[in-house]
Amino acid sequence: MSVSKSKNLERKLDNFAKEAKNELDNVCGSSLWETLGFVFFDQLKDSEKIAKANFYYGQLQIINEIKFSI
Repeated sequence: MSVSKSKNLERKLDNFAKEAKNELDNVCGSSLWETLGFVFFDQLKDSEKIAKANFYYGQLQIINEIKFSI
């Protein structure tokens, strides 16, 4: 992969990660989820919020795996 394509991919992944983190902050009401992870999601009272938090946390995990492999 060329350097420009690699930088472009990294920028896109960073944008996806930023969006996922913003959504997690909104769902959880704070950034405390970053240190507690799934434990924090279990404390949410709304099952829809728990599902949304798990979805975006899963996205972040995939983004990190892709970044690690490039």
